[in-house]
Amino acid sequence: MNDGLFDFGDSAAPAEARPALMTPRQRQTIRELFAKLGIASARDQFDIVAEVTGVRITSVAELELGAANVLIRQLESRAAAAGRVSTGNSWADRDEDTWIDRL
Repeated sequence: MNDGLFDFGDSAAPAEARPALMTPRQRQTIRELFAKLGIASARDQFDIVAEVTGVRITSVAELELGAANVLIRQLESRAAAAGRVSTGNSWADRDEDTWIDRL
């Protein structure tokens, strides 16, 4: 009974879809953010990638698109906070005025 409507021939398993790797623009952005943070060592950079994304890579070419987006957001946050002094008091360290400040 091989002439059925749903007979598609060989039922080999479909090839696994590989996740998209980071784009050249993402790679450039990450490079610039590491430079801004003063993190030049490849080992330190790979350690931060693992810390932030939860993925340990051994080559820059292994970083996936989604993980690169997470890394960029975290590095931007760290770069923005790098110039500020933290007092440990979230009220004193706030960035914007509250409605109370505007009264």
